[in-house]
Amino acid sequence: MIIGIGGVSRAGKTSLAFKIREWIGYDEVLILHQDEFIQPMDKMPRISEHIDWEHPKSLNFESLIKKIKEAKEGNKTIIVEGLMVFWNPELLKVLDHKIFLSIRKETFLSRKTLDNRWGDEPDWYIQHIWDSHFIYGLLPDGEPNVLQLDGEACCTDEAAKDFLNLP
Repeated sequence: MIIGIGGVSRAGKTSLAFKIREWIGYDEVLILHQDEFIQPMDKMPRISEHIDWEHPKSLNFESLIKKIKEAKEGNKTIIVEGLMVFWNPELLKVLDHKIFLSIRKETFLSRKTLDNRWGDEPDWYIQHIWDSHFIYGLLPDGEPNVLQLDGEACCTDEAAKDFLNLP
């Protein structure tokens, strides 16, 4: 089973992936974080002299898809999580189940102010993250096997467990 989890930055994608791994079993699940499949720094797109991590050209989708196909042989469940996990048509094809987390802008801003993994981001870039989500992060219309969850309280919601038919 290959599960894609998407949503804006700080929506709870990684937390939900960890929760699913807990439900299924640590040895049975491989989690692939989209952020681990970035382009070399000299190929990264820029916006106002800032690396644009929110653009699909910042990611090496080919490498991510290759890793999924290789991992499929030895893992019962693979979870792929990231902002643009539903953007690439080839990646979308390999996902058996898709979970989309949504949060309000106020929640995004509140959570983002606590996120210092990459240092302080300028306000204009934080707005860019939010805006880019609506360009590159949404699910295409009519996509099958989709569960939409409220990321405001995602990991306490058993709906994902039911959706994935987990005990």
